[in-house]
Amino acid sequence: MNLWAVIPLVSCICFMAILLSILPQINKRLGKVLFAFLSGSALWNIAAAVLLHDTSKTFDYLSLWTGILIASFFFLIVSYYHVVRVYNNKPTGYGVAIGYAFALVILVLSLTGFIVKDAYFTGNLLHFDIFPWNLIMLFALSPFFILSLLMLIRRYNKSIDSLDRNRTLYLAVGWTIFLILSLIATFTPSVRTVPIAHLGGIVNAVIVSYAILTRNPVNIQSTSRKLLAYVIVIMVLFGLTSALVYAYPLLSSQFSDVIIIILLTLIYTFIIFLASPFIQTVNMGVEYLFFRDTYSHRRELQDFSKKTSHIINLDELAKEILPLIANAVNIPAAGLILKNNKTGKFETQYIYPEDGLTDGTCIFKRISFDTDSPLIAYMNKKGVPLSPARINEIAELSVLPQSEKDNLTGSNIHLLLPFKSRDKLIGILALGNKKNNAVMSQEDIEIITDITNQAGIIIENAQLYTQARIRANTDELTGLYNHRHFHERIDQEITRDSRFGGTFSLIMMDVDLFKSYNDIYGHLAGDKMLRKIGEYIQKSIRRIDMAFRYGGEEFTVILPEAHIDAAYKVAERIRKTIESETSARAMPITVSLGVANWPKDGVLKEEIIGKADAALYRAKQMGRNRTSMSNGIQKQDSVLMTEELKKNPKALNIIYALAATVDAKDRYTCGHSRKVSEYAIAIANALDLAPETINNIRSAGLLHDIGKIGVPDYIFNKDAGLNDYEKEIMKEHPKLAAEILRHVVDLVSCVPAILHHHERFDGTGYPAGLEGDKIPIEARILAIADAYDAMLSPRPYRKKLNYQEALEELKKCAGVQFDPHLVEIFIEVVNSNKHTIRLKEALNQ
Repeated sequence: MNLWAVIPLVSCICFMAILLSILPQINKRLGKVLFAFLSGSALWNIAAAVLLHDTSKTFDYLSLWTGILIASFFFLIVSYYHVVRVYNNKPTGYGVAIGYAFALVILVLSLTGFIVKDAYFTGNLLHFDIFPWNLIMLFALSPFFILSLLMLIRRYNKSIDSLDRNRTLYLAVGWTIFLILSLIATFTPSVRTVPIAHLGGIVNAVIVSYAILTRNPVNIQSTSRKLLAYVIVIMVLFGLTSALVYAYPLLSSQFSDVIIIILLTLIYTFIIFLASPFIQTVNMGVEYLFFRDTYSHRRELQDFSKKTSHIINLDELAKEILPLIANAVNIPAAGLILKNNKTGKFETQYIYPEDGLTDGTCIFKRISFDTDSPLIAYMNKKGVPLSPARINEIAELSVLPQSEKDNLTGSNIHLLLPFKSRDKLIGILALGNKKNNAVMSQEDIEIITDITNQAGIIIENAQLYTQARIRANTDELTGLYNHRHFHERIDQEITRDSRFGGTFSLIMMDVDLFKSYNDIYGHLAGDKMLRKIGEYIQKSIRRIDMAFRYGGEEFTVILPEAHIDAAYKVAERIRKTIESETSARAMPITVSLGVANWPKDGVLKEEIIGKADAALYRAKQMGRNRTSMSNGIQKQDSVLMTEELKKNPKALNIIYALAATVDAKDRYTCGHSRKVSEYAIAIANALDLAPETINNIRSAGLLHDIGKIGVPDYIFNKDAGLNDYEKEIMKEHPKLAAEILRHVVDLVSCVPAILHHHERFDGTGYPAGLEGDKIPIEARILAIADAYDAMLSPRPYRKKLNYQEALEELKKCAGVQFDPHLVEIFIEVVNSNKHTIRLKEALNQ
């Protein structure tokens, strides 16, 4: 038997097996044309096997089977083109019909002896002469070869479905292999008679059948990289082995066989020990070659479970997962859609990056789905990635409401991947388009799917932890935060605003005559009304505001970064909303509200709550259904502080923290308060004032600008002089400082100095327009120290003065702005040997 017949014979057996495997798909259009293609391929290999198995056959026999071989080859090329057209959802077309007709003509002409002119064996190799039909067939088949490949390439480039792209790439690779081997067999004289093309045919047929019939083919790009890595390893081993074979004669002439055996054993032992690390290194090198920009992030994904398994806070988990995935697959944006326990819907709860893209554009539009949405049911049942662009192609999603389709397709989301735990949908990962509009590969999706499979249980645990934490902080009846969490959050606000120089307001609210409502309608109706009131409050406040059920029918609202006037408007909005929503009832519900501000109404938690509560009590006294502000509360109306509160050192700590924050806000006067205090003390010592007065001046110097906590930052950072409106804002700071400090008993004695340190000696200052000796001496001292340091500080609208120039300016303003006697004393202090060195060094730092 001719050994060359083995190749087409084995190929024929393989084709028969593939034909049997696609019989269940024969009723489908693609299954039919694929069956025709495989049948033609099988016939082509049968003809080759019959021709090659016996070299002693006559010309007529060889001519017959050569004709069948040529006609079946033509047929399989046309049928493959037909397969590609059907795969691309295109109609059969005239080209396919003409091709099949031409194949039939070739078969008839071959059987009648018009094509094969000669056929014979030379040894085991078959030779045949079909000129000029070989050129005619090449010309006729070229369009089918080229168009098949072009259609596959076009589909790959246009497709946004990674699975479809992977399948199409399989078909393109298989067809390319077949095309290359066919060209080699045709145009290489040394192998022209060897059945190389049949090897290409079986490779292509196997690839085509696997790609089309397999639901999720293995990622071809990943497989190719692994193959490349192993090829590199094999080449290195081949080179090493070749070197050993080459070196053996040299070694045998120098050493005995025993030494050579020991040496070779050591070499191969060394290779065995290094094989696994070497293969791993080569794999890493190939991966880095293909994924240079995202390689490190992909490596991080391999340790995903270790990195995130200990995280039980959902916010932290989202901040860990989303950037990791986005950077690993080179996408600019990712989001996490989770179930909102309050609304019962799946909603976009986390987005990366939070502030949008670097160009300021929005990444995702936030979307939500009901739990009974067909899309949620599909993701839960199938557990596979979903592209919003393919929604109309999926039968289960045909009933998806058009509004949800529009929201999804217009959300800038490119792909949705489910998080599942114990066969239950936990959440959905939303991914944007890849950078530079590249299409996400099947390998990218496989990597992310591995992560979502691992992350399902982690996210579920984090959700359970979050739900437990929310339950611990939430009032079960109203759904608002509870009393305990109120005290936690107000402490946090005081700490934050003490550090960063912010402010917040507090609203306390009580339902009017609620006991009567309960007595008339019952406690169940009362509970229902409290729930409604909680909803009305939530509707009336900002997202950053926090509403609490303080107890019984009392509620509170913390409004970060809100001054008291803004808080009053919010309180009125709440009051009017509740009143209008319940006005149709037989017994309308109204509320009374009290508003206070930190730090204006106190720096301690107890003070701010006491002021808001006093304002609420005043609103009740004035007839209910109204809002009262803390600045309308007389001293006797406030809740008296205990001695413990008065002496509480925490108040002093907060005050001095605020002073340091204000001092740091002005970039031109950093350290200003410390210097003013030092200068003022020097004047007080020169006057030989009482130690208690000197201590007051020291504290007043450090705290004299604390009222600037209410001045907007843009005024501090302005590069030009202030306009009239900004000056008026700045003039309010002594009043606010006095309002803040009067709540702290240890600092009450500092209030006159701070309140009046901007009065002028001629009576034209502010805030009270005092003149001469009517201005407290502490305030007159503070005014000189404050102005002196200001003149030595640079300003955007003027240069700083040296200390001699500053002293001259004080002399000019003596009797007009400053106390002339105190100016003379201060000048003496600065110029005296006792204080000059210390003061000049402080001034010129």
